[in-house]
Amino acid sequence: MPPQNGFAGMTIIAWCIALVLCPTVAATSCGFRSFFEQNLQGPGIHKWEHYFSAYEQEFSRHCGSGAAPVKMIEIGIQSGGSMRMWRHCFGDALEVLVGVDVNAETKAWERFGKEAGSRPDNVHVEIGSQADAAVFDQIDAKHPGGFDIVLDDGSHTADHMIASFSHAWKLLRPGGVYFIEDITKENVRALEDIVLSANHPYAGSVRAGHSIVKAMYDNPGASCCNIQPNSVQREVEYVKMYPMLLAIKKRESPLTWLNATKRG
Repeated sequence: MPPQNGFAGMTIIAWCIALVLCPTVAATSCGFRSFFEQNLQGPGIHKWEHYFSAYEQEFSRHCGSGAAPVKMIEIGIQSGGSMRMWRHCFGDALEVLVGVDVNAETKAWERFGKEAGSRPDNVHVEIGSQADAAVFDQIDAKHPGGFDIVLDDGSHTADHMIASFSHAWKLLRPGGVYFIEDITKENVRALEDIVLSANHPYAGSVRAGHSIVKAMYDNPGASCCNIQPNSVQREVEYVKMYPMLLAIKKRESPLTWLNATKRG
């Protein structure tokens, strides 16, 4: 659910990444916005409207003909409407959808797994804090093999967002996307900590003090033309900012070398 405030106070770098690197993209094949617009009764969905094109860009490989199977964690499920949206739009490609919430009443949303339109009994809810590592350990134990999407729409507090990333990033399998919603002036410190500070899962295997972003363009001592990548370059395909959203994608397969070649 979106907070009721905007971008004022965001750092200059966050503004620049959001506004320059990520233009709006056209909807493709999932139909997230269509489902949202037709959801006039029942469990509610509360989203910034520009999110839907980002969903299409990041998640469309799991939709339509030849869709790749998908396992998803949604942190913060509240009124449950978005869980129904994911299940409907991913259809039979959805192997499992795990919701995480502190509100015990959200356990009721497991009933969506009984509805038509997707695989039976594929919706599960874990009750607990997104800051609690044990919650993600339980998810891993119950649903081994990793996840293709982790979406943080939880408390929107910086400390919780940072903690969730540190716990759940390791559950993301190759080709998967970690998605954080509703980044605003109140919690932008989370974005800075996750991608612009040295506090990240690869901190022990890249140049000392380097953030994920800095490690992405690090050149370990040679300017050209055959370079062994660091751990971030090897595993992270991209770090992408949309307005109020962050997406970090793992590579399908590791990048083993950085090669520059010449033709002509």
